[in-house]
Amino acid sequence: MTNSTNADVHHFLEAFFGTGNKFDLGKVERGEGKQAKILPWVELLTQGEPQPTILPRWCEEVVDWYGIAFSERQLRRLSEELMAFVGPTYSTFRGQRAQLNLQDPIELAVYEFTGGAAVKLCGEATEVWEALERMRRVSKRRVKMIAEIPRPTGRVLRDFFMALQAGDRISAENSLQYLVDQHRLDALNLLFLRVQLLAELQQWNELLTLHELSNLLQVRRPFAVTQALLQAVYHTELQRFEDKNALTSAVAYFREVIFPHYSNLFTVRAGSKLPEVLKLFMLLAVGGEPPRPALRDELLATPGVEESHRHYLQRLAALLPDATPPREGDRVQQAEHLSKDGDFDQAFSLLCDTPLSKEKVRLLLQCAYELQTLAVEKAALQAFDNLTADEQKALLKVRWNQDYLTQLRGTQEATDEDTVPSNWLEWLLQLDKQPSWERALYTARQGSAEWDVTSLLTQPQAVAEFDELLDKVGSKAESVLHNALPYLLAFFQKDDQFPRCEFLTLYHSLLELLVLSTEGGDADLVLFNDLAIALLTLGVDAAKYTEIVDYALELWHRFASPKKVDWVLDLLDVLILYPCAVPQKRSQFVFAVAEKLRRITGRIDEDQWGIFRSLIKDLNLEETLRDLLGEQASLVKPSFEDEQNIFQKLKGKSVLIYTLTESAAIRVKSILETACREVKVYLSYDKGGNDRLRQWVRNSDIVVMVTASAKHAATGFIEVNRPSHLAPILLVNSKGSASLLRVIREYLAASGIKG
Repeated sequence: MTNSTNADVHHFLEAFFGTGNKFDLGKVERGEGKQAKILPWVELLTQGEPQPTILPRWCEEVVDWYGIAFSERQLRRLSEELMAFVGPTYSTFRGQRAQLNLQDPIELAVYEFTGGAAVKLCGEATEVWEALERMRRVSKRRVKMIAEIPRPTGRVLRDFFMALQAGDRISAENSLQYLVDQHRLDALNLLFLRVQLLAELQQWNELLTLHELSNLLQVRRPFAVTQALLQAVYHTELQRFEDKNALTSAVAYFREVIFPHYSNLFTVRAGSKLPEVLKLFMLLAVGGEPPRPALRDELLATPGVEESHRHYLQRLAALLPDATPPREGDRVQQAEHLSKDGDFDQAFSLLCDTPLSKEKVRLLLQCAYELQTLAVEKAALQAFDNLTADEQKALLKVRWNQDYLTQLRGTQEATDEDTVPSNWLEWLLQLDKQPSWERALYTARQGSAEWDVTSLLTQPQAVAEFDELLDKVGSKAESVLHNALPYLLAFFQKDDQFPRCEFLTLYHSLLELLVLSTEGGDADLVLFNDLAIALLTLGVDAAKYTEIVDYALELWHRFASPKKVDWVLDLLDVLILYPCAVPQKRSQFVFAVAEKLRRITGRIDEDQWGIFRSLIKDLNLEETLRDLLGEQASLVKPSFEDEQNIFQKLKGKSVLIYTLTESAAIRVKSILETACREVKVYLSYDKGGNDRLRQWVRNSDIVVMVTASAKHAATGFIEVNRPSHLAPILLVNSKGSASLLRVIREYLAASGIKG
């Protein structure tokens, strides 16, 4: 639970019962008239430690109820109770988390107070009130539950990074809040995680408006945090100059505005190949005082840069004329001066080509401390190990050197085989030899960003060895391997050529690892679908196809519930979209899904039933499933009467759906066009902006952007090009077709659009 003070609660209640809510807080607290029945629900927040509650909002002639919780566990319990006492019988509630509109002051207050742990429902006021009162009376008599067993910090961090990889902000925020509530990390490390969250979701403006930003710029940060801040600075401050081809203006703005304010971000580049980081350092080389021709040349020589970014770097570099080459001298002495000036990148570059000496190792340790990359740490440790025993003793007389070497090696006794891995194979080998390796997860997280995926292609038998080691390590260091899964997934999924046919067996092994390690979190299931799509895209034989579906069956049997219906419908969609190597195995999965849906019929909303009808129609299973569903047979008829009631409002309108999950978008397009034949639906899967996407964004009546699968330049492009006088962009934080339909339906219901 969040540590809400009385002042926090009072501030929230004033905002909730403020403008936009006809219920009056003063009348509620005084127990006046009919509003007195709200008081017991308010008192759950105000008397003692705040407890989960339900609060009503009266707007126009409609009453909406908001379920307020303070942790993921409380939200699950509250959702289950609401499904049992209110549910679809009296309301629109089907167990889903509220999609809060942060432009609405009341819903913003709910989000800020709960961190997103909220639900929303509406229905006939009298019936809902009676159901809620029954729920409150039963809850009041319930024996208090024993506190939940604390989750290991490593597991929470694993779920946090899995949520980031899935683009699921709500789940990531919940993991972060758990760490706050349980006092697991200090404030600074929690801030570092928040920066990475915002960067992964490309919330650049939000990142640079953090109230802790000024402190963040002053402290020593992990390079991943520095890199995130550099990306935010480029996107918010300098991208516009690149878009307008205004190179000289970009250099002037960097020199006069950016560098004076963000100079602490430019002490290290640490070999980053991110385009935004390269461009910022090129601006530093060209527009800095003094200019830095050596840095310019180093940046131009960076391998693996996309051609469009390389072209811009070359044009910036042309603004700096060649300078007189520096005089050759003692490289160690030059590196010493560079280190004192804070230029550790150049210092390390010089030291790599110098003969071994005690002074070289001392400077390498400083570079490793500042640059925080595995490559520099490896170079420093190898150089130290190659010193004579007397030279090592001399260095270790300095306490800082001793402490930092201990940090790099860990507290366990070092062996000749201990080193810093250069790739995942070496990481797995070291974990296989040393299952209790202290820096395993730190190294995995760093390596995910630093290591080159193509290294696995150049080493003979690397893929087979990787697969074998995953299996071996899983039996020795299971929890470490499970907690490293998000870093493994990020390494492969962020590959520009993902999915690669050479890695098909690795993707399958990661799918198995995910199934073995998951506790059923939403992000895990989304990533399961992503890996399944990767495998099916590459093509699998009957044996591997059977294993994929068997894994899906296992997950469905373990975690089937109303909240997982969207996920399983998305997976069914995938299995229909791609070639089926074993039709009978796919049918087995369909029947397993149908059997569970039959049992929870009352908790499946019309959007989900509409998608399910469409899926089984594509499979020609209507007659077979009618026998299975019995009384629910009418639900599987390929009819869209329910959808027509609301989607007829789309008549004559145009809808743009932007997502990287093609199958979900195609399914939604089909349903919308069946429900309303006079709607025009555009689909875009582009990872960058183009003229066609610009035209759709500027002219479509409704624009829906799936933020869970959209992490590319096109998202910012869409936001910039959407005219302010048109309807705002509808954001969907889930990749599934059901969530897409639900957001469109809710918008149509609330907007007053007439068909």
